[in-house]
Amino acid sequence: MRQIITQHGWGLNKYFWDDYKVDFLNNNWHWQDNERGYFSKNNYQAKWIKSNSKKEIRMTLCHSFGFHLMQKKILKEATHVVLINAFNNFLPLSNKRNFILRSLKRMETKIIKDEAKDMLQEFIHRSFMPNDMNNSFKKIFYKSLESLNKTLLLNDLKQLYINRDFPEFLKKECKIIFIQSENDLILDNESNNNFLDSLNKTIHRKPILIKLAQQGHCLNNLNLYEILLDKIND
Repeated sequence: MRQIITQHGWGLNKYFWDDYKVDFLNNNWHWQDNERGYFSKNNYQAKWIKSNSKKEIRMTLCHSFGFHLMQKKILKEATHVVLINAFNNFLPLSNKRNFILRSLKRMETKIIKDEAKDMLQEFIHRSFMPNDMNNSFKKIFYKSLESLNKTLLLNDLKQLYINRDFPEFLKKECKIIFIQSENDLILDNESNNNFLDSLNKTIHRKPILIKLAQQGHCLNNLNLYEILLDKIND
């Protein structure tokens, strides 16, 4: 059995994955989406389906902050972990740290001042640059803004300030696929590379690095199924 559990990042929802799941579903993968609940009071956390298959694949897709939102139990039991523009610590250690910290504080202030909709629209558009926002997600996103859960959005934003130890719960034999966009305007390269370096030093099987040109923090206009299929079967 081949199954996937996804976790979207901050400010997004499960519909972020709609365009990507089609090819997997057409090839008989079982797909489940976690939902954090930024645009409603509804949240959902998936569970692996028990299977006796000898060639079982349990793969997680974690985008950005989604790695920290995904249940540890799910990650512990995964055979494959796909990290898309992910990080362990969002804030870099260099002198860029203060600049990024001020940006987070401005976003926090806008949520508190009830300007969350405008802030989030700007953030998501910037996340997709240099590409346009995914069309199918765009329609749902603007409609969803009417039921924004500002408390949850603010609480999770504050989690980006935290300095975390390396996630020891990851299986050493787990196959990790590390996807890195070359035009990411949200996640600092240092934070992304620090996470990759830590994985290389700690995980028994070295992460497979995939660099994507002309892609921003949120991926668009690519076939994720084709990109991952060769790496899964390596």
